[in-house]
Amino acid sequence: MLAEVSMAEVSRLRRWTQGLTLVEVMIGVGVLAILIAVAVPSMMDLLERRRVIATANEVIGVLNYARAETNATNTALVVRFDPDPETDPSKALSCVAVTTKETASNSCKCYLPEATLCQGAFAPRLLRLYKLPKTNVKFAASAAHWNATAENQIKFTRDQGGIVAQGFQVDVVGTKRGHALRVEVNPAGRVIVCAPNGDFSGYAKCS
Repeated sequence: MLAEVSMAEVSRLRRWTQGLTLVEVMIGVGVLAILIAVAVPSMMDLLERRRVIATANEVIGVLNYARAETNATNTALVVRFDPDPETDPSKALSCVAVTTKETASNSCKCYLPEATLCQGAFAPRLLRLYKLPKTNVKFAASAAHWNATAENQIKFTRDQGGIVAQGFQVDVVGTKRGHALRVEVNPAGRVIVCAPNGDFSGYAKCS
């Protein structure tokens, strides 16, 4: 009896030390591939949503900064969203800058190198700048009516308590899956965030 038990144990030990069979390995690889195929899109989806939220928060921070500084200093400030003319997607930028006055001057385009921005004796002063490569997330501003002086610029004024532009909004969009948030500024200068497609958890659908 003891011999039979010992032989059975030896047989099981021998099978274990021999490792997995090719069929077992192939089954394991197939199961792993299925798990990866299910998990990767979900992870990519989550990652893009987080990037869109982070970018929207940066834009909100710039707008709130301009509004707060305008109220604190009683000086009108300009927030400009100059479209980058770069056609190469790997080099193109989304950008926003806060300056001390409106200008159509090319020297203050926010996509230019920071060292060359707003240079010159009569150029506005650069107060804040945010640039983002368009590889994963991009943002762009639009308005129903821009200020007459220059497009792609809004001006915060203390007397008006808001901005000089109508229907202003900034769309922040993921470049891979298209997840999007919209940053709006109402005439009173209040910043509102919503989801244009209504599919962004935690954010109301834009009206």
